[in-house]
Amino acid sequence: MARSDPPDAARDPSRRAFFRTFGRETVRQAGAVAGAAAELRRSSLAAARVLFDPDAPATDSPPAADSPPAAQVDQGGPDATFRSPYRFTGTEIVALDARQLPGRIQTIVLAEPSEVASAIRTGAINGGPVLAEVGAYAMAMVARAAVERPEVARDQQVRAAAGTLRAAKREVRALAWAIDRLETRHNELSGPSADPVAIADGLASEADSIASEAAAAHGQIGRIGARAIHPAAEEPLNLLVHGDMGPLSCGLVGMGTALIGELRDAGRAVHVWVPDVAPAGEGGRVAAFGLRQLDVPFTVIPDAAVGWLFDHRRVDALLLRGDRVSANGDCGVLIGGLSAALVAASAGVPVHILAPLNAFDPAAADGAALRDDATFATGATRLNPHSDVVPAGLITSIISEPG
Repeated sequence: MARSDPPDAARDPSRRAFFRTFGRETVRQAGAVAGAAAELRRSSLAAARVLFDPDAPATDSPPAADSPPAAQVDQGGPDATFRSPYRFTGTEIVALDARQLPGRIQTIVLAEPSEVASAIRTGAINGGPVLAEVGAYAMAMVARAAVERPEVARDQQVRAAAGTLRAAKREVRALAWAIDRLETRHNELSGPSADPVAIADGLASEADSIASEAAAAHGQIGRIGARAIHPAAEEPLNLLVHGDMGPLSCGLVGMGTALIGELRDAGRAVHVWVPDVAPAGEGGRVAAFGLRQLDVPFTVIPDAAVGWLFDHRRVDALLLRGDRVSANGDCGVLIGGLSAALVAASAGVPVHILAPLNAFDPAAADGAALRDDATFATGATRLNPHSDVVPAGLITSIISEPG
């Protein structure tokens, strides 16, 4: 069973400053992060906590494994310290519980693939490109837990985990892509004389590569995206950002926050309009939380007010996170993205999709293959669809790491 970690006991503003500096340098020099994930796992616990838990006390002593869930947790708000969405200990995944944001900062400890899949399905781990990293480390975790088992049992355990994780959020292509990559690597390393410890090490190394490659890719997407926005006026830029595109949904580097950082580094003032994205509230809870940590001015609006926004305020561009992209350029996005794209296109406002290469699905010919089935909420009186499909004709550009 997943368990909750106690909150951090102290705050240190210098750690928050460190994270901001690290993130900015990573975006500017994305190539330098290759191998960063592996180096973090080799470094001391204290060093890793500075990056992944900037608000934590500086100590090399690991927390007690049987620590009870905290009775109280830190309150979110303008002074709450940013965290990454997860960290991998080698045997467990410690994830920030996004369901608690912005009011509480709390982590959960996941030791089984079923727990990871459940955390993804319930929104404890937010959707987006970060699921590639979480899924990859979950596969490495399974391989490590199976080292004492016979070869056939190890293979069965890894295959079962792959199926469980792959099905957790089918509308996010990056997750299935990462599971496929780890499963392929497992098959390459396996065999009658294979060392199970070497297999586990190999999968952990592959997961490290996925995390490092993602940081570089997302930084590159931010740079390209910043160049794609060409407002006529020199006034502050007003961006409508639908859903979260910061580190909480992307990993070490957020595509959207990298883009905003590039614009601000170029001397442009930026203001972000953030739709709530009901019913999960990813915009008002998660995206707003991340923007607050980075000191980006933003305003949260109800989903129903998007039309009003275009009618009463200036919007220079709409940014959408592409979770799955079909062969013809139709894009699967967070629910509500289609409505925003329709209004933006009608108003002559550019619609930009930010999508890493692992979001592209060559097996999906068009948007029909991207549509998900809506699920009924409790009582079977309300439908809760998870994603929209934006037709290619409404899209100004799909921005990925190659261009």
